[in-house]
Amino acid sequence: MKLQHKIALATLFALCAGPTIAASSDDIAAPQALSPANRIVGMWTVAVTIGPCQGGPQNTFTAFNSFHLGGTMSDTNDHAATIRSPGQGIWQYSGYGRYRSRMQFFRFLPGSGAYDGIQDVRNTIQLNAQARQYTTTVYARMLNADGSLRAEFCGSAIGNRVDID
Repeated sequence: MKLQHKIALATLFALCAGPTIAASSDDIAAPQALSPANRIVGMWTVAVTIGPCQGGPQNTFTAFNSFHLGGTMSDTNDHAATIRSPGQGIWQYSGYGRYRSRMQFFRFLPGSGAYDGIQDVRNTIQLNAQARQYTTTVYARMLNADGSLRAEFCGSAIGNRVDID
């Protein structure tokens, strides 16, 4: 075998045999087995209630939040896909079952679909001892297309872990 082929095979083997950060199926099925910081990792169905921080009508909707190993998250909800993009965010462990998260998504005008700014959502999360449910305090800012503040919203949410069975 030529030296070039040996080097190519050695490089391929090194790339394939490298460490992995993916969760095992046991970790996903048994959140209590995860390290304290990663117990939130997984998919959650979330019932959200939110309205203007100064008071006024409340809006209730359902969302899906996925917390990924490494501190990122994904979000979508039952609002029409034509008025908002999926949310992308980050999360951080604060200790004792508490987490903070921040996510953003693009907003679009109904009808025309024109870009209407960004929604910036910050959550303070308390995970229960079994890592099956969490409660959240929600603070959201609606930002105009130029980044200026249009409105502030406050609320709460309850998340329930989605299981495979």
